[in-house]
Amino acid sequence: MTITMLLGLLEDISVIAVIALIIGQLDYFRNIMYGKNNWMRIVILSTLFGFLSVIGTENGLRVNDALANTRIVGAVAGGLIGGPVVGFLAGLIGGIHRYSIGGFTAFACAISTVMNGYLAGIVSTKMNMLRLKWQHIVLIGVTAELIQKVMVLLMAKPFSAALELEVKIAIPTTIMTIAGLLLFTRVFQNLKMMQDQSGALGANLALSIASQTLPHLRTGLNEYSAKKTAELIREMAKVDAVAITDREKLLSAKGHELENHLQKETLCAQVAEAVLNHPTGIWCDKDFALPHPPRLKSINAASLYHQNQKIGTLQFYYKTSSSKTSQTNEKLVDGLAKLLSVQIELAEIEHQAKMRKQAEVSALQAQINPHFLFNTLGTIMSYCRTDPDQARNLIGHLSDIFRRNLKSKGNHHSLQEELDGIKSYLEIEKVRFSNRLKVNMEIDETLLECKLPVLTLQPIVENAIHHGLSPKVSDCLLTIRVEPYDHEVKISIEDNGVGISEERLAEIWNSQSKGIGLINVHSRLQSIYGKKYGLTIQSQPGLGTVVSFVAPLSAFEKEVHPDAPENDHHR
Repeated sequence: MTITMLLGLLEDISVIAVIALIIGQLDYFRNIMYGKNNWMRIVILSTLFGFLSVIGTENGLRVNDALANTRIVGAVAGGLIGGPVVGFLAGLIGGIHRYSIGGFTAFACAISTVMNGYLAGIVSTKMNMLRLKWQHIVLIGVTAELIQKVMVLLMAKPFSAALELEVKIAIPTTIMTIAGLLLFTRVFQNLKMMQDQSGALGANLALSIASQTLPHLRTGLNEYSAKKTAELIREMAKVDAVAITDREKLLSAKGHELENHLQKETLCAQVAEAVLNHPTGIWCDKDFALPHPPRLKSINAASLYHQNQKIGTLQFYYKTSSSKTSQTNEKLVDGLAKLLSVQIELAEIEHQAKMRKQAEVSALQAQINPHFLFNTLGTIMSYCRTDPDQARNLIGHLSDIFRRNLKSKGNHHSLQEELDGIKSYLEIEKVRFSNRLKVNMEIDETLLECKLPVLTLQPIVENAIHHGLSPKVSDCLLTIRVEPYDHEVKISIEDNGVGISEERLAEIWNSQSKGIGLINVHSRLQSIYGKKYGLTIQSQPGLGTVVSFVAPLSAFEKEVHPDAPENDHHR
């Protein structure tokens, strides 16, 4: 009898296990089981596990006007997965059904089913079902069977019949209950593990795609960047077709079926409109009825953002319409769209920073000190009668300064070009200083063709003249020194002027300083060559100042094209 009962209960457990495997393959039920707890989740899980409890009863074996069955497996599994409320309701469904069948143990079995479901839910609040070990499952199964048997012995009449029944079925039902719970928990633990692994793979794929598309999106969202990005996404994500749009038009479409579709612009525009008008910014084709290309069966799309404003869409097209992968596809396109949006934001920030730096350089290029201009013109006028040749030379130098300031130089030029401009400026200053100014240039001529950022030396020289040497009465000396320094280049501008106080030095280094002279040069050098580079200022009040900087020789030897991608240490 025991062997026959074990085989019968095993058949019962097998039916329940097959049902568990089937529902576990459905995205909808997996999302319900492991999703946010709400009234819909409670109702669905309670109904599901109550139904499994009913099946356990229906497939039970008749023994002495009673049933040997696996009813409590459904109630206990419901409690472990769904919590106390689900366990109670699933046990209530199974218990009411058992009571309706009748028999002298009907009421006791009904009560024990409800109790076991609720108590299993209490256990789930203390210990997550996904972390339960097999020893825990065995203990829970034994406890559940013990509760049921104690209730039957206490409530079923006559007691002798209840005792005889439990002696016959105790071992088979306990074994099958433990086996059923072990099987159930293992099935759902494996499903959760597969879901987590799928999510991790999706996240890793999204990050890999984002890292590959970063160089292209540094120029912002445009037809070129969209084309390169769509190509990479289609290849790496194994998507049948990918489209990227802005708010108004299709920027790029990749994938044979979509590229060759005669109305691809119309289709992608319709999808884009649906996504951009959707409250969540995430959309799949089941939400709206759109005409598909003949071989493309399903669509997932998400919005691209810039400063919290929707600026475009990322669209995935598939040849299949299977709902099994729809949730994964939706999460992938949403996560990838968010990462791409971050890259677009970063590209805009980088672009604004470059524009700001360029504006500062342009301001320096266009900057002609009014006092310098008026004083120079006054000096020229005074020499027109007394020394016309000198006046003519001054006019030539002044025109050279204007020409260089108004001419577009790009971002870099040679050291020779920078020094030529400085020489014209210094020739005028020598005359204005009435021969009080002496200039000493110690230049390594092998470095004259080296490239350096425009207006690097001129602001430093002007600062030395105006603030260091101009207040000095006599013997003004300015030294410009360019020399190799280890494997780098060192440039120094030294004056024997009045020097700089510590308070003024602190103001110069203050990042909030409104000046665009020394601090601009310092920040540009660090931006190009790295944080360890920049200006060094050494000064002693009354003795003079030395402003110097060191830069990598390799960086000086080549001009960086303004549109070329920068190296990491340039950022």
